Amino acid sequence: MKLSPTHRARTPYLFHFDQQSVALGEAHFLAYIDTLLRSLDVPTQTTYWDQVYLAQMENQFGEFTSPSLLDAGAQDNSDMINSVGAPLTEPELWEKFEAAIFAQMSWPKQDEELYLPSLPEWLQNARAWEFDPVAPAQGPGNIGGWVRTRGRTGAGYPVGLFQLTDPRSFWVLGSPEDLASVHELCLEMARIRSGFQQTTAYLGHDLLFSSLALPLECRQPLEEELYIAGIDTETLFWE
Repeated sequence: MKLSPTHRARTPYLFHFDQQSVALGEAHFLAYIDTLLRSLDVPTQTTYWDQVYLAQMENQFGEFTSPSLLDAGAQDNSDMINSVGAPLTEPELWEKFEAAIFAQMSWPKQDEELYLPSLPEWLQNARAWEFDPVAPAQGPGNIGGWVRTRGRTGAGYPVGLFQLTDPRSFWVLGSPEDLASVHELCLEMARIRSGFQQTTAYLGHDLLFSSLALPLECRQPLEEELYIAGIDTETLFWE
Protein backbone atom coordinates (compact mmCIF):
# COMPACT_ATOMS: atom_id res chain seq x y z
CA MET A 1 0.00 0.00 0.00
CA LYS A 2 1.58 3.24 -1.15
CA LEU A 3 2.02 6.07 1.34
CA SER A 4 -0.05 9.11 0.42
CA PRO A 5 0.78 12.62 1.66
CA THR A 6 -1.33 13.73 4.61
CA HIS A 7 -3.07 17.07 4.50
CA ARG A 8 -6.09 16.98 6.79
CA ALA A 9 -6.59 19.15 9.87
CA ARG A 10 -4.98 18.24 13.17
CA THR A 11 -6.89 17.35 16.31
CA PRO A 12 -5.79 16.29 19.82
CA TYR A 13 -4.95 12.70 20.68
CA LEU A 14 -6.84 11.34 23.71
CA PHE A 15 -5.55 8.38 25.74
CA HIS A 16 -7.56 6.48 28.37
CA PHE A 17 -6.10 4.06 30.93
CA ASP A 18 -6.57 3.17 34.61
CA GLN A 19 -9.56 5.53 35.06
CA GLN A 20 -7.50 8.41 33.69
CA SER A 21 -7.45 10.45 30.48
CA VAL A 22 -4.53 12.30 28.93
CA ALA A 23 -4.61 14.67 25.95
CA LEU A 24 -1.60 15.21 23.69
CA GLY A 25 -1.23 17.46 20.66
CA GLU A 26 -0.83 21.10 19.77
CA ALA A 27 -0.51 23.50 22.69
CA HIS A 28 -3.56 25.62 21.84
CA PHE A 29 -5.74 22.49 21.83
CA LEU A 30 -4.39 21.43 25.21
CA ALA A 31 -4.78 24.89 26.74
CA TYR A 32 -8.45 24.94 25.72
CA ILE A 33 -9.05 21.45 27.15
CA ASP A 34 -7.32 22.44 30.39
CA THR A 35 -9.48 25.56 30.66
CA LEU A 36 -12.69 23.60 30.04
CA LEU A 37 -11.90 21.07 32.76
CA ARG A 38 -10.68 23.62 35.27
CA SER A 39 -13.88 25.61 34.80
CA LEU A 40 -15.66 22.66 36.45
CA ASP A 41 -12.97 22.31 39.13
CA VAL A 42 -11.59 19.10 37.63
CA PRO A 43 -8.04 18.64 39.02
CA THR A 44 -5.93 18.56 35.87
CA GLN A 45 -2.28 17.62 35.66
CA THR A 46 -0.55 19.76 33.03
CA THR A 47 3.02 19.41 31.84
CA TYR A 48 5.15 21.90 29.92
CA TRP A 49 8.05 21.61 27.51
CA ASP A 50 10.43 23.71 29.60
CA GLN A 51 9.80 21.48 32.61
CA VAL A 52 11.33 18.67 30.56
CA TYR A 53 14.31 20.91 29.76
CA LEU A 54 14.77 21.91 33.40
CA ALA A 55 14.50 18.29 34.53
CA GLN A 56 17.28 17.40 32.09
CA MET A 57 19.38 20.23 33.53
CA GLU A 58 18.78 18.88 37.02
CA ASN A 59 19.95 15.44 35.96
CA GLN A 60 23.05 16.95 34.37
CA PHE A 61 24.03 19.59 36.93
CA GLY A 62 22.44 18.33 40.14
CA GLU A 63 22.75 20.92 42.94
CA PHE A 64 23.16 23.80 40.48
CA THR A 65 19.48 23.64 39.50
CA SER A 66 16.96 25.42 41.69
CA PRO A 67 13.92 23.28 42.72
CA SER A 68 11.75 26.39 42.39
CA LEU A 69 12.44 26.46 38.66
CA LEU A 70 11.21 22.90 38.25
CA ASP A 71 8.06 23.73 40.19
CA ALA A 72 7.36 26.80 38.12
CA GLY A 73 7.92 25.45 34.61
CA ALA A 74 6.03 27.49 32.06
CA GLN A 75 2.75 27.54 33.91
CA ASP A 76 1.96 31.05 32.66
CA ASN A 77 2.81 30.18 29.06
CA SER A 78 0.10 28.10 27.41
CA ASP A 79 2.25 27.83 24.27
CA MET A 80 4.52 25.41 26.16
CA ILE A 81 1.87 22.89 27.25
CA ASN A 82 2.60 19.37 26.04
CA SER A 83 0.02 17.27 27.94
CA VAL A 84 -3.13 17.57 30.02
CA GLY A 85 -4.31 14.75 32.28
CA ALA A 86 -7.42 14.28 34.39
CA PRO A 87 -8.76 11.52 36.69
CA LEU A 88 -11.67 10.78 34.35
CA THR A 89 -12.76 7.83 32.24
CA GLU A 90 -13.60 8.41 28.58
CA PRO A 91 -17.39 8.84 29.19
CA GLU A 92 -16.71 11.11 32.17
CA LEU A 93 -14.31 13.24 30.13
CA TRP A 94 -16.90 13.91 27.41
CA GLU A 95 -19.57 14.60 30.02
CA LYS A 96 -17.29 17.27 31.51
CA PHE A 97 -16.61 18.77 28.08
CA GLU A 98 -20.33 19.07 27.36
CA ALA A 99 -21.11 20.40 30.84
CA ALA A 100 -18.40 23.06 30.58
CA ILE A 101 -19.73 24.21 27.20
CA PHE A 102 -23.33 24.29 28.49
CA ALA A 103 -22.18 26.40 31.45
CA GLN A 104 -20.98 29.03 28.96
CA MET A 105 -24.48 29.56 27.61
CA SER A 106 -25.98 32.97 28.29
CA TRP A 107 -29.75 33.02 28.63
CA PRO A 108 -31.32 35.57 26.28
CA LYS A 109 -33.54 38.39 27.26
CA GLN A 110 -37.10 38.55 25.96
CA ASP A 111 -37.36 38.23 22.14
CA GLU A 112 -33.63 37.58 21.82
CA GLU A 113 -32.36 34.51 20.02
CA LEU A 114 -31.10 31.65 22.18
CA TYR A 115 -27.44 30.91 21.53
CA LEU A 116 -26.37 27.30 22.13
CA PRO A 117 -22.58 26.98 22.38
CA SER A 118 -20.95 23.82 21.09
CA LEU A 119 -17.59 22.13 21.27
CA PRO A 120 -15.17 23.27 18.56
CA GLU A 121 -14.99 20.96 15.57
CA TRP A 122 -11.38 20.01 16.27
CA LEU A 123 -12.41 18.66 19.69
CA GLN A 124 -15.52 16.91 18.40
CA ASN A 125 -13.28 15.15 15.86
CA ALA A 126 -10.57 14.16 18.34
CA ARG A 127 -9.33 10.60 18.00
CA ALA A 128 -8.98 8.46 21.11
CA TRP A 129 -7.32 5.23 22.23
CA GLU A 130 -7.59 3.07 25.34
CA PHE A 131 -4.92 0.69 26.56
CA ASP A 132 -6.10 -2.91 26.24
CA PRO A 133 -3.78 -5.17 28.29
CA VAL A 134 -4.93 -8.24 26.36
CA ALA A 135 -4.88 -6.80 22.84
CA PRO A 136 -3.23 -9.50 20.69
CA ALA A 137 0.12 -8.62 19.15
CA GLN A 138 0.69 -9.12 15.44
CA GLY A 139 4.45 -9.32 15.54
CA PRO A 140 7.15 -10.16 18.10
CA GLY A 141 6.06 -7.55 20.67
CA ASN A 142 4.27 -8.16 23.94
CA ILE A 143 0.55 -8.63 24.28
CA GLY A 144 -1.32 -5.42 25.15
CA GLY A 145 -1.56 -2.25 23.09
CA TRP A 146 -3.50 0.92 22.31
CA VAL A 147 -6.91 0.30 20.75
CA ARG A 148 -8.87 3.05 19.02
CA THR A 149 -12.15 4.12 20.63
CA ARG A 150 -12.89 7.24 18.54
CA GLY A 151 -11.73 7.85 15.00
CA ARG A 152 -12.38 9.65 11.73
CA THR A 153 -13.13 8.10 8.37
CA GLY A 154 -10.44 7.99 5.73
CA ALA A 155 -6.70 8.38 5.38
CA GLY A 156 -4.65 11.54 5.13
CA TYR A 157 -4.61 12.69 8.76
CA PRO A 158 -1.42 13.40 10.71
CA VAL A 159 0.31 10.30 12.05
CA GLY A 160 1.25 10.35 15.74
CA LEU A 161 4.66 9.15 16.94
CA PHE A 162 4.56 9.07 20.73
CA GLN A 163 6.86 7.72 23.43
CA LEU A 164 4.29 6.95 26.13
CA THR A 165 5.37 4.65 28.96
CA ASP A 166 8.38 2.61 27.83
CA PRO A 167 11.73 4.46 27.42
CA ARG A 168 12.87 1.87 24.89
CA SER A 169 9.95 2.04 22.45
CA PHE A 170 7.38 4.32 20.86
CA TRP A 171 3.92 4.06 19.33
CA VAL A 172 2.58 4.99 15.92
CA LEU A 173 -1.05 6.12 15.94
CA GLY A 174 -3.41 7.23 13.20
CA SER A 175 -6.30 6.19 11.00
CA PRO A 176 -6.54 2.51 10.01
CA GLU A 177 -5.64 3.38 6.43
CA ASP A 178 -2.60 5.47 7.37
CA LEU A 179 -1.39 2.83 9.83
CA ALA A 180 -1.74 0.09 7.23
CA SER A 181 0.59 2.07 4.94
CA VAL A 182 3.08 2.78 7.74
CA HIS A 183 3.00 -0.89 8.77
CA GLU A 184 3.88 -1.95 5.23
CA LEU A 185 6.70 0.61 5.16
CA CYS A 186 8.10 -0.72 8.44
CA LEU A 187 8.09 -4.29 7.13
CA GLU A 188 9.95 -3.14 4.01
CA MET A 189 12.51 -1.28 6.13
CA ALA A 190 13.01 -4.41 8.25
CA ARG A 191 14.96 -5.87 5.32
CA ILE A 192 17.63 -3.17 5.49
CA ARG A 193 17.41 -1.43 8.89
CA SER A 194 17.82 -2.89 12.36
CA GLY A 195 14.99 -2.59 14.84
CA PHE A 196 12.14 -2.70 12.33
CA GLN A 197 12.05 -6.49 12.65
CA GLN A 198 10.33 -5.82 16.00
CA THR A 199 7.41 -3.94 14.40
CA THR A 200 4.24 -5.04 16.15
CA ALA A 201 0.69 -4.15 15.14
CA TYR A 202 -2.43 -4.11 17.32
CA LEU A 203 -5.91 -4.38 15.85
CA GLY A 204 -8.95 -2.65 17.28
CA HIS A 205 -12.44 -3.94 17.91
CA ASP A 206 -13.14 -3.32 14.21
CA LEU A 207 -10.23 -5.64 13.33
CA LEU A 208 -8.42 -2.72 11.66
CA PHE A 209 -5.04 -1.26 12.60
CA SER A 210 -5.23 0.72 15.86
CA SER A 211 -1.56 1.17 16.75
CA LEU A 212 1.98 0.07 15.97
CA ALA A 213 4.84 -0.41 18.44
CA LEU A 214 8.51 -0.05 17.47
CA PRO A 215 11.88 0.12 19.26
CA LEU A 216 13.12 3.65 19.90
CA GLU A 217 16.05 3.13 17.50
CA CYS A 218 13.53 3.17 14.63
CA ARG A 219 12.41 6.71 15.35
CA GLN A 220 14.82 8.70 13.19
CA PRO A 221 14.75 6.50 10.07
CA LEU A 222 10.95 6.27 10.24
CA GLU A 223 10.57 10.03 10.64
CA GLU A 224 12.87 10.55 7.65
CA GLU A 225 10.86 8.17 5.45
CA LEU A 226 7.57 9.77 6.46
CA TYR A 227 8.98 13.24 5.75
CA ILE A 228 10.15 12.18 2.29
CA ALA A 229 6.69 10.75 1.58
CA GLY A 230 5.02 14.00 2.66
CA ILE A 231 3.37 12.46 5.72
CA ASP A 232 2.43 15.01 8.38
CA THR A 233 3.42 13.81 11.85
CA GLU A 234 2.70 14.77 15.45
CA THR A 235 5.53 13.74 17.80
CA LEU A 236 6.21 13.60 21.51
CA PHE A 237 9.42 12.08 22.86
CA TRP A 238 10.95 12.45 26.30
CA GLU A 239 14.31 13.78 25.16
